[in-house]
Amino acid sequence: DFEKWVEMGAPDPRDGSPTITATEIDFEQARKFWSFQPIRPPQLPVVKNAAWPTAEIDHFVLAKLEENDLQPVSAAERRQLIRRATFDLIGLPPTPAEVNAFINDPAPDAFRKVVDRLLDSEHYGERWGRYWLDVARYSEDQAHTFSVRLNTNGYRYRDWVVRAFNQDMPYDKFVRWQIAGDLIGPETADNYDHLIALGFFGLGAQYYKNSDAAKAAADELDDRVDTLSRGFLGLTVSCARCHDHKFDPIPTQDYYSLAGIFRSSKLHNAPLCSPEAIKAYNEGQKGIKLANESLKKFLATAKESAAESRVAEIASYMKAVWKFRVAKANGETPKTKEFAKAQDVNEFLLKRWLAFLDPRQKGKVAELEEWFGLDPKVVAGDGGNVPAQVAEVAQRFQDRVQRGIQIRDGVVTQNLVNSKEPFSPGSPRFVTPLVTKARPTAGIDVDIRGAKQLILVVTDGGNGRSCDHADWIAPTLVGKQGKLKLTELKWKKNVGDLGTRVNANYQGNPIRVGGKQYAEGIGVHATSTITYDIPEGYERFQAIGGLDNSGSDQGGCGDQASVQFSVYTETPTAGPIVPENDLLTKVLGKDGPFTVRDEDIQNFLPSDQRSEFEQLRSAAEKAKQTAPAMYGVAHSYAEGNVADMKVFVRGNPARQREVAPRRFLRILAGEDRTSYQDGSGRRQLAEAIASRENPLTARVMVNRIWQHHFGRGIVGTPSNFGKLGEPPTHPQLLDHLAAKFIASGWSIKAIHREIMLSSTYQLSTEENAGNFQIDADNRYLWRMNRRRLDIEAWRDALLDVAGRLDRSIGGPSTNLADANNVRRTVYAKISRHELDSLLRLFDFPDANITSEKRTETTVPQQQLFVLNSPFMATQAKAFAARLFREAPTDDEARIRLAFQLAYGRPPEDVEIDLGKAYVSNAADPQNKLSLWESYSQVLL
Repeated sequence: DFEKWVEMGAPDPRDGSPTITATEIDFEQARKFWSFQPIRPPQLPVVKNAAWPTAEIDHFVLAKLEENDLQPVSAAERRQLIRRATFDLIGLPPTPAEVNAFINDPAPDAFRKVVDRLLDSEHYGERWGRYWLDVARYSEDQAHTFSVRLNTNGYRYRDWVVRAFNQDMPYDKFVRWQIAGDLIGPETADNYDHLIALGFFGLGAQYYKNSDAAKAAADELDDRVDTLSRGFLGLTVSCARCHDHKFDPIPTQDYYSLAGIFRSSKLHNAPLCSPEAIKAYNEGQKGIKLANESLKKFLATAKESAAESRVAEIASYMKAVWKFRVAKANGETPKTKEFAKAQDVNEFLLKRWLAFLDPRQKGKVAELEEWFGLDPKVVAGDGGNVPAQVAEVAQRFQDRVQRGIQIRDGVVTQNLVNSKEPFSPGSPRFVTPLVTKARPTAGIDVDIRGAKQLILVVTDGGNGRSCDHADWIAPTLVGKQGKLKLTELKWKKNVGDLGTRVNANYQGNPIRVGGKQYAEGIGVHATSTITYDIPEGYERFQAIGGLDNSGSDQGGCGDQASVQFSVYTETPTAGPIVPENDLLTKVLGKDGPFTVRDEDIQNFLPSDQRSEFEQLRSAAEKAKQTAPAMYGVAHSYAEGNVADMKVFVRGNPARQREVAPRRFLRILAGEDRTSYQDGSGRRQLAEAIASRENPLTARVMVNRIWQHHFGRGIVGTPSNFGKLGEPPTHPQLLDHLAAKFIASGWSIKAIHREIMLSSTYQLSTEENAGNFQIDADNRYLWRMNRRRLDIEAWRDALLDVAGRLDRSIGGPSTNLADANNVRRTVYAKISRHELDSLLRLFDFPDANITSEKRTETTVPQQQLFVLNSPFMATQAKAFAARLFREAPTDDEARIRLAFQLAYGRPPEDVEIDLGKAYVSNAADPQNKLSLWESYSQVLL
């Protein structure tokens, strides 16, 4: 019964345990595969049409054509050829002058001169460097928004790639530097390109690690292995992460051998300067910090003093605010400037008082409830004078603030039991003002009659600093029977952050407060609570609360230290908040109505302090101006904790098997390969990949170069030279180019010349019906493929034709969405998380993974962009303006120039007639573009 069997859980009816037979990879047989064969320069094949080849490449192409009964089409016209070459090598259209010069050059090496000129252009590296950045999955951020290191200096790697192509850096060196530049070292003492080159890995993906850190780390290693193997070797080694590769001779252990190299390395922000320069920069920043701290400290004290100096004016400002409110209530619109002058108050401070006493602030300052209860419509004045009731409320508020200052400064103490404030059990009986380095002591004298216990509390004053060392100096109980030193009593309970000591500070050293030493006292570290039982007959507790020098002398920390002493007689349920302290913060603090702006502080300083302020401000400015600028940093790679990895069973980090020694792939290294013992092994790995004996490295790179000249590589899968990849259409040609590449000293520009000076490259794109029947896909190159411009070349060409392109080289990335961005597209910021919409629309590759070639899509949104986007309209307007500047005489001259600029050719007669007819029409009032601007947009 099949249904019943399924209900049982579909158990296996067979007896015994399953047998798993492991299949061993036959490496000897595997090395017979074409891509693992050594590179050997082939003989030039014999061809029937011996007159057609102009370069060695042509012999291989023509032999394949003749083998398949195909004939090459005619050569391209010179206009087509220079346009093709210019876009190919620098990604821009040729100028009319360059086109005419080539057409009129009768020399047999005319095209060679064009190729050499373009290869020497600094724009060559921008074009071909961008191709490599696709392979390197270049990006300046990550695919997620969680906390990771942003690649803010990623552009340095991009610029290095551009320079490397412009300088024709030997490709084997190009490979070595990107894998192990830090281990190879600089060419000169002041050159750091070897560190920047490691952006190949340093800009790699970083994954979110809060949910499954082990898997995220394994995924990052997979990114490094995959980018390395596909980018340089054309092998999909990442397929062996969970099991032996299903098609290629790559066992799982080989995958973890490579992964171990990368786990023994780490991301590193590399300074691009000498240790001396780093030290000088750090010293400069230290000087800036110290100068700014001195200025900031002075300003804080000066502002506090300036605010306090105006406390006697509180009532005047409150009365001025009242008059202002009355005027507004009467329908007037007083101006603060004139009103302040009439009331003889400061305009800036009046505005702050108006905000401070705004009715919407009701409830925020308890002491102002009486003020907010006054209504200008109810409380009448006498002939424009402030009513007596208002004046009295204002004066009482001023008196309250002045009393708060006296309590804070210890001029009077705040015994909460005897004060007018309501007292409840659990509240403090006595609270000192804040004790700071500037005011290191506070007197304590509190009535404790009727109390059975004494609870001494020290808090950190609210600033949370770590230098809050406090002392209860000479703590004494006083009664009719005399005095009792609290240091002679044993406490009932002691709760402290860092300990409590008798007759010493909390560290065990002598008590020192304000530079004076005291023999008796109790040393604590805030926060602290000490509880004593009070013997009968004692009525008062007296002491001095002090900030110990062991804390206040500790530089910046000590400068900001503050403590507060509180005395309770019942278990505390309320914090030691003195109403006056809170009021002072609200009135005199940084958000209070008497706060003075930095730029106004001089007006409130006495002459001697004014001079000090100028000196401090000048010192801060000088420190800023003389400090060395921040040195450059590259997102690089460095040695980490070196160790071999174990094989993860089915790729699961939680299930680990045998150790996989760090070493190269067995299929390439041979049977006697040795494990890497020199650090992480990246240096040896780089040498193995860049070796002349490696059969893949040269083949893969020349195939990429061929791909970008013809639209398709000799191997149609540029990053997969394994069994699942496409076999080469011209295997001998591939080996010929690879051997030439190595023999040239790994010169990429030499391969360009080899390709571009051939008859094959110079073929036209014309159709041939007979050829099409045999080879519709043009795999054997009987004609040149017609290719669509990629987004970089297309956008750059639009800007160039419009006369707006900024051709400057290198520098930080730009925002492509900015309408004023006229830099080349290679300098756009590339995001894994949110790629620019223009790049997405026109098939820019996903920067999360290495990309071997671009897709080509045709979607309506692309044409809508061409028709309606502000970018296109802007270029059309600029193009039209350029036509009028450079061809001011007549419409036909402008049309001829437009075709030369946009298409590199003169217009046909019918195109001239159509253009003239269009621009002579009556303008459409609904069209935001003029006729010439819309005509320019059509051409673009």
